[in-house]
Amino acid sequence: MLEVLFASRERRLRRRFEQAAALAPPGPLRDFYAAGMPAFDRPIAQIEFAAIDLETDGLDFAASAILEAGIVCGGARGIVAASATRVRFRAAAALSASSVVVHGITDDAAARALPEAEALARLLPLLAGKPLVAHFADIEAGFLDAACRRVFGAPFVAPFVCTMQLENRWFPRPRAADGLRLGKLRAGYRLPAYRAHDGLTDALACAELLLAQIAHHGCAGLTLGDLVRR
Repeated sequence: MLEVLFASRERRLRRRFEQAAALAPPGPLRDFYAAGMPAFDRPIAQIEFAAIDLETDGLDFAASAILEAGIVCGGARGIVAASATRVRFRAAAALSASSVVVHGITDDAAARALPEAEALARLLPLLAGKPLVAHFADIEAGFLDAACRRVFGAPFVAPFVCTMQLENRWFPRPRAADGLRLGKLRAGYRLPAYRAHDGLTDALACAELLLAQIAHHGCAGLTLGDLVRR
């Protein structure tokens, strides 16, 4: 039954992936799709993932700007420290004071960042061909989709592993209102406390959390389809 369910989910996502690829113009987004989508039946030991965290100037996908993307690559056996990359996006408008307090990216710092099209051209090759890992992945998926639609006129589609959803699915139990926050979950696995709301640090924190979740769950027989968000 699970194999049938995984196959159905993979077909739906692959269909969306191929439809988006057909809409992508020549350039970075088409190249992203040309790298293909990993199969759900691949053992996780054979998969390289890209953990990503976006810092934004709000939570409205269409109206709020991406300010920073942090990316760290790795696999079930560990994280590749040399892969750590930070990409700064230049906001088209002045940043809201409330968001600057959270992420610490000032107007001056944002002004030295890349325009959105250039930032995406640098970011997309780092993500190509990999499942993407994020904590509450709906945020990253929504902002990347909105940005690609603005710049390329085509959607962004990729398999996402959501560490928040995975925790709730693999280890369900009563929790406090903030019990699924990244820092709280890391503390439960005795992972070190990091400063939050920094794209690169949060991407690393998410990658480490995924490895802890896999180790706690047991990786024998796990495939990508077991991890991908539902």
